[in-house]
Amino acid sequence: MADRSKIEWTDASWNPIRARNTATGKIGWHCERATTGCAGCYAEAFNRRLGTGLPFKPGHLDRGEVKLFLDERMLLQPLRWTRPRTIFVGSMTDLFGRFVPDLWLDRIFAVMALTPQHDYQIVTKRSDRMRRYVDDAVGRVCATAHAMAVSDWPGWPLPNVWLGVSAERQEEADVRIPDLLQTPAAVRFVSAEPLLGPIDLTSIRVQLAAESWMTRSALYARDALDRGQLEHRLDWVIAGGESGRNARPMHPDWARSLRDQCQAAGVAFFHKQNGEWLPWSAFNAAEIEDDPEQTRFATMEWEGDRWVDAGRPIWCDVTDGHIDDEQCVGRVGKSAAGRLLDGIEHNAMPERDR
Repeated sequence: MADRSKIEWTDASWNPIRARNTATGKIGWHCERATTGCAGCYAEAFNRRLGTGLPFKPGHLDRGEVKLFLDERMLLQPLRWTRPRTIFVGSMTDLFGRFVPDLWLDRIFAVMALTPQHDYQIVTKRSDRMRRYVDDAVGRVCATAHAMAVSDWPGWPLPNVWLGVSAERQEEADVRIPDLLQTPAAVRFVSAEPLLGPIDLTSIRVQLAAESWMTRSALYARDALDRGQLEHRLDWVIAGGESGRNARPMHPDWARSLRDQCQAAGVAFFHKQNGEWLPWSAFNAAEIEDDPEQTRFATMEWEGDRWVDAGRPIWCDVTDGHIDDEQCVGRVGKSAAGRLLDGIEHNAMPERDR
């Protein structure tokens, strides 16, 4: 548990699911890679240095080299926090991974029900498991919360729990966002970080009822269904470039597109960071002194559908005799790259009714 978080869109983190290295006894965390977005996972790097010492691979769990447990002290920590916080749940793992039993999830959701002063944010790559769990868990969570002394059941879905999916490319967005839109939640959001390709949210459509012909876009659907008034849309989109040792560049057009889609639909947009890389067009605004033709930074160029090592900067695209500063990026580091998108910091959060 961290009372403060360096993640720009939250106040604190909460990680009641822990892992023990059975050979060394070291305590840390466990997760398992799902898609290409996991390649530069900060949690895995942190766990290898200061946790169990193991990478996030399923074999470690299957062979008994790591044992997971629900940390009781950590589990109850939010009950001792009286000042309201926005809390990122499971920042070091995926709550809906195969390695997390429903019983543990029931207790975690019960604690969230017991602490309505806080807002909780959950991000998953296992959108199908999240959808199945939320559809099925209300009775168990309610009983668990009452056993833990909740006096006033807040209802389901819990009004202080935000559910989100991560989607780094259109491929992941097309699979995970429809699951999210069909999952009951007070707030639904997408974390497009690391953003590794363009994402068109308006193209993602979901069938709103089992026997209905109606479909609606992820951004624009607000429909009254037979089972009650439910908003089947996204409330928030986070975008961000990748950081870390082997970080891959983010093309600024990908973040701009998400920004513009959200603005057109009235959806909150939060640009977390540019990552390690910055387009040459942004060097002056970032006050980075450099001559792109003689750059001292590692340089990559966008060619068709992929980033390639540009070698010498002069090899980057030339249009009308000028280097195309949008297609070439230099590795300047996370701090220097900053959070500005076209000179503006985007910090919008979803509106809350409570």
